[in-house]
Amino acid sequence: MASTTPAEKPARPKGWKLLKIALQKRKSATMLGFGFSSGLPYALLIGTLNAWLGEVGIKLATIGVLSWIGLSYSFKFLWSPLVDRFHLPLLDRLGRRKSWIILCQAVLILGFAGLAATNPVTSIGQFAIFAFIAALASATQDVAVDAWRIDVADEESPVELLSAIYQFGYRIASIVGGALALVLAARMTWGSVYLLMGLLLAGLAFVGMRKRRA
Repeated sequence: MASTTPAEKPARPKGWKLLKIALQKRKSATMLGFGFSSGLPYALLIGTLNAWLGEVGIKLATIGVLSWIGLSYSFKFLWSPLVDRFHLPLLDRLGRRKSWIILCQAVLILGFAGLAATNPVTSIGQFAIFAFIAALASATQDVAVDAWRIDVADEESPVELLSAIYQFGYRIASIVGGALALVLAARMTWGSVYLLMGLLLAGLAFVGMRKRRA
């Protein structure tokens, strides 16, 4: 009897080829958008915001106090059970996780618009409130995105692949909210930069609402 050899498994694509194939799937493409939506506010609120305040002459002590908004990301575990269990009325038709993500993105857009319309030199208190609200919404969005990634993971889109795509989108957003925002600020007002970033988030939120439930 002739011996048979097991069929060789096709080589699994790697690198950019794997990314290209993965992004053809709806879950992976959505995960890339969510990663970008998570990374952009963090870059704008934790790093770029300090550059804005320093440029307009805000005291270092005030900038240091305002940087405490970053604690929202450290303590988000305190309200993560609420995000996990509470269903949002009206928006719930988008899915439990996506409804929270869309809500947070809407708050972020309003927060950036508020920052763009506020002069930190004359209204630092109001400016700080907008920054804190935006940071709180950003941290809450991270909770919902992490939960969504776990919920939708399957054999076709494993959580490891979704996590890698999330990080890819997050890093791109860090460049946009960091280096690109600083380049734009040299050519336009800081308020215009944050308004532009808010419009970018609005575009991502609009695309997210057009996706099917997950």
